[in-house]
Amino acid sequence: MRRLLSCGALGLALSACVTAPRSTPPTPAAPVAPAAPSAEPASVPALVAAIQQDASLSEHVSDSATRAALAADADRDSQACLERDPQSAACLYARAVALGLTARVHPAQAGELLGSMLDNLARADAADPGYDEAGPARVRALVLTRAPGWPLGPGDPEAAVVAARRAVMLRPHYPPNLLALAEAMARAGDEVGARANYARAHDAALALPDSADRGEWLHQAELGLLRRADEGALRR
Repeated sequence: MRRLLSCGALGLALSACVTAPRSTPPTPAAPVAPAAPSAEPASVPALVAAIQQDASLSEHVSDSATRAALAADADRDSQACLERDPQSAACLYARAVALGLTARVHPAQAGELLGSMLDNLARADAADPGYDEAGPARVRALVLTRAPGWPLGPGDPEAAVVAARRAVMLRPHYPPNLLALAEAMARAGDEVGARANYARAHDAALALPDSADRGEWLHQAELGLLRRADEGALRR
């Protein structure tokens, strides 16, 4: 199954509106323009693929106008997907991703948009818990971990741990699920659990064939372990 949006990509999409900004990704030599909408009705797989492309492009551009255009395209395509198949896990999940991209470019509306994102993830989880390697539960955990708490947003570290544990239960050897659980535990103050799951994510990634995703997952796990070591040193 093709992944709609990687753990790292979604983390970037959310972090811009709910946490301290990360370093700006390199801007491509030429502006990246969203694809022109087709005059013919698109199928569900085509719409999901288009949203995947918009999310991937948004990850690699820093121009706000381009990101806004990509978010608008994803929003349009996700609504069209739901019109074609309102109960499809693929369309509900794609709608959640589109809402995350929109929240990134409209931070003043982020609280409401992320709430709607969580609603769509819950519906996607009910339709197909295993979609995108337990993506609905994993992404729910990321949102609950990284969003500010009430009244500014839906953030809830304890609920994030519950969602991440569900993702790991469904797909225990998928590194992004273990990374999401480690991050949620760290946010909830469980340093021992966070370190253990960053180590599990590292081992799970090592067991996979070499790929760009594998390298990114290893990097995230190693960075998480380093941060936990730094936190431990500060507490001593």
